[in-house]
Amino acid sequence: MAFPYVIMNLVDPAQWEAGTGTLDGAGRLVRAPVASSAGGAAVDFSVGEKSVALTVHAAWLEAVDTHGHGIGEIEGLGEALAGRQAASGELDAIAAVSGTAFGRALLGQADGAAVRSHVGALGASGVQRMRGAELHINTQSDEDYALEGAIGKVSVQTQAMSIFMDGGQASFRVLSFGSLANNRLYRANGTFAARSDVVTNDVIGDYNVWGMIGGTFAELSRIRTTLTAAAPGPTNLASRMSFHVGRNGSAAMQEALRLEHQALTAFGSVAPSNDNGFALGSAAARWSVVHAASGAINTSDARVKDDVAAVGDDLLDAWGAVNWRQFRFADAVAAKGAGARWHIGLLAQQVLDAIDAQLGDGAAVRLGLLCHDVWDEGDRWGLRYDECLALEAAWQRRRIERIEVRLALLEAQDVAG
Repeated sequence: MAFPYVIMNLVDPAQWEAGTGTLDGAGRLVRAPVASSAGGAAVDFSVGEKSVALTVHAAWLEAVDTHGHGIGEIEGLGEALAGRQAASGELDAIAAVSGTAFGRALLGQADGAAVRSHVGALGASGVQRMRGAELHINTQSDEDYALEGAIGKVSVQTQAMSIFMDGGQASFRVLSFGSLANNRLYRANGTFAARSDVVTNDVIGDYNVWGMIGGTFAELSRIRTTLTAAAPGPTNLASRMSFHVGRNGSAAMQEALRLEHQALTAFGSVAPSNDNGFALGSAAARWSVVHAASGAINTSDARVKDDVAAVGDDLLDAWGAVNWRQFRFADAVAAKGAGARWHIGLLAQQVLDAIDAQLGDGAAVRLGLLCHDVWDEGDRWGLRYDECLALEAAWQRRRIERIEVRLALLEAQDVAG
C-alpha cells in the first residue's frame, strides 16, 4: 500500500524529498519522489541523521482530490455523521479541565433557586469573603454594618439599601434608602423619613473618602449632592454639590464649599496658593460686581517700598489736565436704552494723553496709572482708580496750599495798608 512521506537531512536541511512510498519485502522504503531539493528527482542524501515522516503533502492531496472518490461518496459516511456536533476547540479545552464533582453538578442546576440551594445558604453573619474583600448581605432593615477598620468591604442592605465599596484609603458610597418596589426616598438631610417622592434639600448622593487615622478607619471627606428644586427633569437637574471635610478634630463632616447653578459658595476664607501670584478674573473675563462689607486692603508697608519720594510738580501739572466725566457704559445702553445708569469717572485714553503730553510717551503706563490688556479677541484699557484718586488728592492738596499762601499774602497786604 502506498503512503506519502517526507525526508529531511538533519545534518544538511537543504536536502529534502517528498513523495509516495511503499515497503519492499525486507521492510525497506521504496521512494517515488514527486518533489525534492534535487528538482524532483531522488536525492542522494549525504551521510548523517535523517528525519522520515509520514505526512500529507500537496501532491498526495491533489491525487486524493482528483481520484474520483470524494468524501461525500464514501458509502454510509453521511448517515454516520448525521446529527453529530462539529469539532470544537472550546469544548476540548473544557474537557481538559480537571474539575470537581461539585462544580460539574453546579452546571446542571435548572434555575437560580437550584443554584443557590446547591451553593448553600450564607452563614449566620451573612458574610462571604472574596480574598481581601467582604460581601455583607442583610435582609433585615434594622441591621447595619459599620466600616470599623474594614478595608475592602461591600455592604448591601436589601430593604434600606446602602452599598459601601471600600478599598485602600478611599471608598465609594451609594445611598439609595427605600423600597425598591416604589423607589421611595428614605433619607432626607441625614435622617430617615419615608416619602413618596424626592423633595427640595434631600440628600440624593454621597461620595465618601475614608482612611486609617491612628489605627481607626474614619471618614476624611465627603462630596454630597442635594436636590434644590421640587420638579427636576432631563433639562433641569436642579441639584447642588457640596464638599464636606472633617474640622478641628471633630468626627462630624462640615460643609466647606457649595456649587450650584451660577453660584459658588465658600464656608470660610478663600486664598490663593501663592502670595501675590494670581489674579482674580482677567481683562477678558471680568466680575460684574464685587460686594464687600469694607474696602480692599492694599499693601502699604514702608518696608516693601523702594525709591520713596514726593510727588513731582511735573506730574501734578500733567494731572491738572485730566478731566472727570460722566458717562454711560455702551453695553448697558445696548441692553437698557434710556434706562442705562450714569456713572462718574475718568477716560483711560484721556489720562494717557494728558500724562504722556507732559512727561513723554509711555509715562502714564510706567507710573502704574493705566493698564493695557490684549487677548486673542481684542484689547482693553483700564485704570487703577486707587492710584488715580491718590494723584487727584495730591493735586488738590497742592492747589489748596497755593490758595492758602495767596490768601496769606493778601491778608498781610490788607493789614499793612
